Amino acid sequence: MAQKTELTPEEEAQIPGYFNKYIKMQTEGQPDEDIVEIVGRIWQKLEHDVPKVHIMDSPIAAKEACPDPDNFHVYWSIWFSSYAAMYDFAANVGVEFDEDDLDTFLKWTRCIPFILFNETDAYVSRRPTALHFNEDNQLHNEEGMACNFADGWGVWSINGVQVDEQIVMDPKSQNLQQIRDEQNEEIKRIRIERYGFERYLAEIDAKLIERVRNDIEGTIELLYDADDMRFLMCICPSTAKEFCLEVRTDINTCKEAQSYLSAGLSDRIISAS
Repeated sequence: MAQKTELTPEEEAQIPGYFNKYIKMQTEGQPDEDIVEIVGRIWQKLEHDVPKVHIMDSPIAAKEACPDPDNFHVYWSIWFSSYAAMYDFAANVGVEFDEDDLDTFLKWTRCIPFILFNETDAYVSRRPTALHFNEDNQLHNEEGMACNFADGWGVWSINGVQVDEQIVMDPKSQNLQQIRDEQNEEIKRIRIERYGFERYLAEIDAKLIERVRNDIEGTIELLYDADDMRFLMCICPSTAKEFCLEVRTDINTCKEAQSYLSAGLSDRIISAS
């Protein structure tokens, strides 16, 4: 592969277009014959017998059709779209690749988002039919699935964190026990946020320990004690943005809470910015 050490301003300006191209491509269906052909090409390159290819509408359908998924290899190619964009761009600005290897990789990434396989069979999922992102290109949809497949299966996600349908579609129906039992801190934060911070703190009879105003950032920090837990809440009065995170029960000040949340690295780990 030939080296290229510097890009012109015109070449740099092309980069976002390549990534947008591959983001858009993630929901473009590919012909079944292309899917079968690229599986065969990869297996032949590896000098293995070509497996029988079974094409399904979603990863869950592929897994359900597979007779013994625990004994099949699993490969998610959909995550490699960004690499495909990078290699495609590099080839077009003069970096030299083995043409067949590059074409094989780009076609595999385009056609095979998910595959389960063994020596004789390959169960492939078609691409999703819709994807929804936030401004940071994280999977995100507050009104439905963030990733939809043709058979109705999909992924629910808030700001890149995978959640369940209830959290997205009917968050007010959650109960306190669900929130208390949530082991994942990111999901727990989203549960509380979607449930409503004020409602949550009121229902667990939270007691205010400290209230601090940060005049530099224009935010208000509140440390609460409730239900054998303590929470640091940060509010931006101008935007109404709120954050609420659990901290240790022996923490007594907002500054201590900020330090705890940053593992001692900062006293400003959360803000409303």
